[in-house]
Amino acid sequence: MGSKWIRNFIVGLSFLLLATSLTGLVLSGFGSTSSQLIAQEISDSSALPSMDPQAGVQWLHNTSTIDFRLNSILSGIGTSIVSLDSLSSSIMPGSLILALGTISLERRDQERIEKLRDRVVDEISTYPGIHLRELHRCIGCAMGALQYHLNNLENEGLIISVRNGNARHLFLNGYSSEDQVLRLAAFTRNPTIHSILQECVANGRITQAELSRTLSVDKSLVSYYVSGLVNADILQTIRVFGREKPLVISDWARNSIISLGLLVQ
Repeated sequence: MGSKWIRNFIVGLSFLLLATSLTGLVLSGFGSTSSQLIAQEISDSSALPSMDPQAGVQWLHNTSTIDFRLNSILSGIGTSIVSLDSLSSSIMPGSLILALGTISLERRDQERIEKLRDRVVDEISTYPGIHLRELHRCIGCAMGALQYHLNNLENEGLIISVRNGNARHLFLNGYSSEDQVLRLAAFTRNPTIHSILQECVANGRITQAELSRTLSVDKSLVSYYVSGLVNADILQTIRVFGREKPLVISDWARNSIISLGLLVQ
C-alpha cells in the first residue's frame, strides 16, 4: 500500500511539472506568433522611399516605426528564449524525479521478491514435507506469487516435490533421495497420522481399536489412515488367529523417523 502511494505521488508530481512546462510553451508560442506578424508588417512597410521631400519625412517616420517594431521583435525573441529555457529547466527536474522514483520502486520490488523467495526456502527447510496450502497459510502471500517462486526454485534444483494423494509436498533438494522416505515425511504432516505413528513407535504393536480409543478418533477414520500407511509399507499387520490384527511399524520407517526426527514436536 505504501509503495503504491509513493509511486502515484512521484508520477503525479512529474506530470504536474510537465503540464506546467507545456503551459509555458503554449504561452511563448503566442509571443512568437505576434513577432511573426510584426515582422511581416515590417517587410510590407520597408519599400524604398520616394524622392519627394514630403515622402522623405514620411520615410523617417516609418524608420522610427521600424526601429520600434524591431525592438518589439527582439523583445519577443528574447521572451521565447527565456520561455524555452524555463521549459527545459522544468522538464529536466521532472524527468529526473520520475527516473529516480522508478529506479527506487523497482529496487524495492526486487528486494521484496528476494525476501519472499528466502522466506519460502526457510519454511520448507524448517518443515520438510510441508504441502502447498499449508505453506500458503504460513507465509500469507498471494498464491500466484508463491507458485511462481516454487516453480523457479524447483527448476533451479533447490527444492523437490512429491505428490501424496491430491497434495503437493515440498522438500529442500538433498533431504532424501528415496521417494519412500519423502512420502513418509509427507504423511507425518497430517496431525492424525502423526499421532498414529507416535503410538505405533511407542507401543511396538497396537490395534486399530486401541488407536481409536487412545486418540479419540472415529474407527472409520483410523481405518482409512491405517489402510494408506499399510499400502505405503509404513505399517505392517501381524496375523493373529481369532483376534484383530495388530499393527507394527516397518523397520525402514522406524529408522527414518528416528534419523530424521519426523515425530519430534
